[in-house]
Amino acid sequence: MSEKSREELRSEYEKDYLERLAKNKETELDQYGETSMSEEERTKKIEDAEKVQNESAAQVQASSAAKNQSEDELKKKVEFEKQVSTLRDELQVLKEMVILTDELESLKKQIKKPSRKKATKKKAPKKKAPKRKATKKKAPKRK
Repeated sequence: MSEKSREELRSEYEKDYLERLAKNKETELDQYGETSMSEEERTKKIEDAEKVQNESAAQVQASSAAKNQSEDELKKKVEFEKQVSTLRDELQVLKEMVILTDELESLKKQIKKPSRKKATKKKAPKKKAPKRKATKKKAPKRK
């Protein structure tokens, strides 16, 4: 019985094997047929993907250009603000110069005007007492 069962098992195995081969070939044929259809779909998908990629690249490029433009505008704005600040500082200095020149002019006028001082008599300087003439002492006589 063991031999029959082995032969039966072999025959069943062979049948199963042949059936599997047949199914595999059918599936391969089906897959090949599907691949031809998928080739068309694939090309369409590739075209769609390329289109999407091109659109995204254009968007990236546009956003990059916008970013660069905004950075340039920001730099220009900062530069303009610096110039405005510099001009304001210069204007302030000029205003101070005008004030100082006005003060200088008024001081010059004050210097040129004769001062109205009260006329006071000058005190006569004290005269020194005349110096006395020094007389020579006579030498004592010797005896």
